[in-house]
Amino acid sequence: MTDDRPRILCLASRRRLALPALAATVAIALCALLARLDDLLQTPQFWQFAWMFLVAMESAYVVVLIAIAIGLPTIGFLAPRRRFRPAMFRAGLVLGSTGVGLVGAELISALWLARSQGSLVPVGGLSRGMQVDPQTLWPPPSMEDVSLPETFPPRSDDQTIELAVLGESSAQGVPYSAWVSIGRLVAWKLEEAIPGRRVRIQMLANSGDTLELQHQRLAMIPRRPDILIVYSGHNEFGSRLNGARVAVPYDDDLRPSAWRIALDTAEARSPSCELIRRAIERCRLEVPPSGRRELVDAPAFTPTEYQLLLADYRRRLDAIVDYASRIHALAIVIVPPGNDADFEPNRSFLPPSTPREEREEFAREFLYARRLEAIDPDSAMGAYRGLIARQPGFAESHYRLGVLLSLAGSREDSYRAFIAARDCDGYPVRCLTRFQDVCRDVAGRHGAILIDGQAELHAIGRQGRLDDELFQDAMHPSLRGQIALAQAVLRGLRDRRAFGWPATVAAPVIDPSKCVERFGIGRGAWKDLCLWGIHFGTYAQGLRYDQAPRLQRKRAYATAHDRLVAGATVESLGLPNIGIPRPVPTQ
Repeated sequence: MTDDRPRILCLASRRRLALPALAATVAIALCALLARLDDLLQTPQFWQFAWMFLVAMESAYVVVLIAIAIGLPTIGFLAPRRRFRPAMFRAGLVLGSTGVGLVGAELISALWLARSQGSLVPVGGLSRGMQVDPQTLWPPPSMEDVSLPETFPPRSDDQTIELAVLGESSAQGVPYSAWVSIGRLVAWKLEEAIPGRRVRIQMLANSGDTLELQHQRLAMIPRRPDILIVYSGHNEFGSRLNGARVAVPYDDDLRPSAWRIALDTAEARSPSCELIRRAIERCRLEVPPSGRRELVDAPAFTPTEYQLLLADYRRRLDAIVDYASRIHALAIVIVPPGNDADFEPNRSFLPPSTPREEREEFAREFLYARRLEAIDPDSAMGAYRGLIARQPGFAESHYRLGVLLSLAGSREDSYRAFIAARDCDGYPVRCLTRFQDVCRDVAGRHGAILIDGQAELHAIGRQGRLDDELFQDAMHPSLRGQIALAQAVLRGLRDRRAFGWPATVAAPVIDPSKCVERFGIGRGAWKDLCLWGIHFGTYAQGLRYDQAPRLQRKRAYATAHDRLVAGATVESLGLPNIGIPRPVPTQ
């Protein structure tokens, strides 16, 4: 009679070896899949569930690592004792096979991360302890990581003008993208200005994209463009960093325990944990932030991350405009303007070395100046100027000063204050001045057509304000804003006499009423745009300490939507960005 125990033990060992390894591999594969869901339309509920699942997975992963680290030595100590030997054998198989599975998961994760390298600042920000070589801030052109096509299929129609649009949601036309965009406005009027020519649009712009992602999309362009519009810059921070992130805490804030530091250090060396964390950050970007921020807050990015993003933006914009020149496409660079006057900064902060007592005193003085606004605006302005002199990087002081200066009729002073508030924002969702300056510099060096969106809208805004009349929210132009930018593009093409533009034909002026009629922007569209205002308000209210202004605008859109449903006219709503806008004057 043969002894089957070795064979049975062997089979049991294989099962115990295979199942944990398979489970670990499947778990990491799920993380990799969740990390690449950018192109799938998902609901906030999906992202919330995915976030919770991934947090649980990360916690379980760490618990298993600790169990293996403690369990294997314990088994080694108890195994020589006869009465513990069977149990220790089985436990050793489980922990050993689990360890093999984790090693496999780490290798798969490392390979995945190696394949997905290329982003200087990936989603979630720089990894803990990541060292950045200052030389990489301005890499030479030979380091370019995207191969762009320079040969295209021959055209069957020489009269068609190929218009390609690069950028994020603003270039795509959001929230008007179902009806109109800057590209569609330009195509409409360009066909009228140059008889016999047809314009075909290649819309590469995609909501949520950074310039890095758009650079990669450009590599897949199917037809050689004659015109390449680049309108990108609002997402460089917001599409990488979630709204709750604190990158630079204050020096005297509660520091993590030695155990937490040790745990973070161990996780930072694990490719699997890095992959899980990236997937978590991807989910958090899609979930509206909750809670309330502090008046004296902290930035969501480090100085190194800021410099890396700025340098990468310059590098990619330069490469894109240079590419347009090589393939004989006319590059048009639009400086991305933002709603500086009616969208408050998300976060205001002081230097990290500022002691808690000084932060609290600064907050008290700011709130005192805020109360003064209602009873003595001049004294409030003086108080804000004093606060700015002490802490010039505190965004909210600049913003409140801008509001008071605007009410007092100081057009240019208020304009500068609003810009300063935007540039000091600790969680920027609008294109900052230094990024705008990159657009101006790159377009000038390459001889591209520059559409200075900031200057264009400043010239036509009420009292020079970039406000809710010109924007639908923080950064997406309203219909009037899109018309203004499209007219500027057409003016630039006219000045170049592009595509045989007749010398006797002036730059077109877009009639808002005809625009609304042509693109079918009717009652249903205005209802949808009110719903967009509610949606954006839900997202934006959790980004700052004082939620009242954003809640007020959100309620105004809800009220407008209900009135439209009840039969009210669009003109009676009283919202500056809902309804047929005022014409944009020629310049």
